[in-house]
Amino acid sequence: MTNPPAPPPLPPYAAGPAGPVGPDLRRPRPSGWWFVVGGALLLGAVAAGVGLLVWTLSSFMETDATVPADGTAHPVVAGTDGDRVLWFPAGVPVSCDVVDTGAGDGAGDGAGDGAAAGGEIPLGPVTGTFEKSDGDGDWFAARRFDPGSGELDVTCTSPGAQPDVQVGPAPDIGGFLGSIALTVGVPLVLGLAGLVVLLVTAVRWATGRPRDAA
Repeated sequence: MTNPPAPPPLPPYAAGPAGPVGPDLRRPRPSGWWFVVGGALLLGAVAAGVGLLVWTLSSFMETDATVPADGTAHPVVAGTDGDRVLWFPAGVPVSCDVVDTGAGDGAGDGAGDGAAAGGEIPLGPVTGTFEKSDGDGDWFAARRFDPGSGELDVTCTSPGAQPDVQVGPAPDIGGFLGSIALTVGVPLVLGLAGLVVLLVTAVRWATGRPRDAA
């Protein structure tokens, strides 16, 4: 007895016509310029940090003059916007005398208040310990004085060698700390803003629909 023939295979399923596609509800991608904005903020943070650091250090390293400790009076023109200090080289004994040679009234606001113009300016101690280093070596702030008229004769002596002595603005702790705060704070704010812009833009770009899509 023979088996009946197998039924013919079913025809392949034919899909019907596709229905209308619904609108893409995703938000459009942001403009590529937002990546530029985020990158610019990060670069601005680096530039601001470097610039503020240089400005902070330059205000601390500023000097009015450098004179040799050779026992000779050297004319110095110093600023009159605040007290001045004598920076001595580290590890070298030095002594100095400062004379106001100008015609001012000598009524300053610092360690030498009341020093008459044309007379010797009293040198006072420096409150705190301040040290710095530059291309000429290591220095410490040794004596503080009122610059009077700003026209000075500075005479310094040292046994043995003849090191240099720097005359410069007295360190301002409040201003220096404020500058440090700006040096840290401004780049931090700009850097965080740049990171937020880049992260948000990247997420919206990955999840959004093309800007030219309907």
